[in-house]
Amino acid sequence: MAPERDDVADFINHAKEKNVIVALGHSDATYEQAANAVEAGASVWVHAYNGMRGLNHREPGMVGAVYELPNTYAELICDGHHVHPSACDILMHQKNYDHVALITDCMSAGGLKDGDYMLGEYPVTVEKGTARLKSNGALAGSILQLKDAVKNVVNWGIASKAQAISMASLIPAISVGIDDKCGQIKKGHQADFIVLDKELDLQATYLGGEKVWNA
Repeated sequence: MAPERDDVADFINHAKEKNVIVALGHSDATYEQAANAVEAGASVWVHAYNGMRGLNHREPGMVGAVYELPNTYAELICDGHHVHPSACDILMHQKNYDHVALITDCMSAGGLKDGDYMLGEYPVTVEKGTARLKSNGALAGSILQLKDAVKNVVNWGIASKAQAISMASLIPAISVGIDDKCGQIKKGHQADFIVLDKELDLQATYLGGEKVWNA
């Protein structure tokens, strides 16, 4: 939700009473507005940097709040188009690897060939690794696969393999309070996982402990 909206604190308090995780994003909120929302109980930042007020030395904005406020989790799209690798690196150093969750923001054309698609009611063109609105060329979600986000941050030299895999699995689960069910290979957890080789290429997919795909 956007922290600048009216009665945000009341809404967040009500959501927290219902055990709902509140995420902040798609917003032009100031640092103070974002901080107030976090104080009320919000704990996740929706795709950090994208769709939020940037950092300014006189008004730190939402990005400043993402950097500064502890005990919050920052989602991050690491496709090399949404966020510059150096900005990803800065975020990981500011939040630490245990508070960054790799996400895709993938739209329906993910995994499909280049061409024209729809994002809801909006025409989108997919080419050169991006999905963009036909009307103005703005990014419209992504076509990123999560395994490629893992490979990207390792190849960019900003995270180890272990850190990258954790940011794509355990940390997202922790951020939304379901790490007791998934996010790691552990007795009693859902046996949904993939197998990667040393180059981080996909070798196998398991769902419910059963192999459903093999390279």
